[in-house]
Amino acid sequence: MTEIKESKVSLGDISVNFLQQMSLTCHKINGDMAPILAKYNVSISQLSAHNGRLSIPKYMRIGFDLIQQTQRDDLGLLMGENVCFQHYGMLGFAAMSAPDINTMAQVLAQYESLLSQNVRGHSTFLPATHEHKHEGGNVTTSEPTLSFYSIAPYNLYNCFVVDSVLASWFTLLTARTMHLAQTVQIVKAVHIEYPEPYNSERYHAFFQCPVIFNSTFNGLVLNSQHIDIPLPDACMSSYLQAQQLCQHELNLLQQNQDWQSKVIEKVSHNLVGNMPDINQVAALLGTSPWTLRRRLYKENTNYQSIMDTTRQGLALSYVRDTQLSFSEISYLLGFATPAAFYKAFRRWTQSTPKNYRQTFINKRE
Repeated sequence: MTEIKESKVSLGDISVNFLQQMSLTCHKINGDMAPILAKYNVSISQLSAHNGRLSIPKYMRIGFDLIQQTQRDDLGLLMGENVCFQHYGMLGFAAMSAPDINTMAQVLAQYESLLSQNVRGHSTFLPATHEHKHEGGNVTTSEPTLSFYSIAPYNLYNCFVVDSVLASWFTLLTARTMHLAQTVQIVKAVHIEYPEPYNSERYHAFFQCPVIFNSTFNGLVLNSQHIDIPLPDACMSSYLQAQQLCQHELNLLQQNQDWQSKVIEKVSHNLVGNMPDINQVAALLGTSPWTLRRRLYKENTNYQSIMDTTRQGLALSYVRDTQLSFSEISYLLGFATPAAFYKAFRRWTQSTPKNYRQTFINKRE
């Protein structure tokens, strides 16, 4: 197999803050993260000192190893139990001081990229009576919904990630409503895409509301009657200051992106089942195809080249860093058939997907 130059396309990354949340949880269940972190050459203190981020695949492997070590398949729920607003950085401070649950849910979704970036999708907050778009079809929901995007299919590498995000959101949202004069059930239902696990009672006990597995999305359905109630522990001046800082950081992230990176992001989000053309991507970026071509030309590239590079980079990441089947990867990358994907992969690597994956499995072992 010839050596492949690493692509700038990755599955995404997350803040070291989530690793700190995992470490706190590990300590409380008498686990030992030291050998796991050493295995992946990760230092929480060094990452923290430099505002560091961790690749999503590495984070998932660390979590999987911790589940294996502690035999706690409910690691994600445990992380949700131990979350605090500090784990969300400045976004956490904005959420902690927001005037109502509606605003809090909005900022959790709007500024997610300050802490976590998934190249295939991002969290959303949708108001009451909306249409939730999903690969399997659109679903109409009558209540406001805070949704989390995750790569399927699911296993112990990524189920705990879904669990930890939903459980953390639940804990933070309910913490704010505890200060109301009367008891308020702010979360009406929890939706989870993967099938019902053997320990589903643990989920019902944690969320204290209907938990719907095999759903069309991952998310919390909120109670529309209560999301606009002013929260007694809110501080508008602190919220505005924190929100402005979050927006400033988000603007810097977006301004520092070149047009090639912007196209890669849109292509990655819209590859599933098809190949988006330049007209679609230009519309998503709020520009014309002609203007987009000109801007890419100034960066010494073109749309087709970016499309090829993006598919290649994602293909290598999916085969190397996930347990997705090769037919599923083919679909996620917009290939017409698995055979077309196999042919392209062999052209990129002079190897089959199976052999390429096995090479990295052997290196880790």
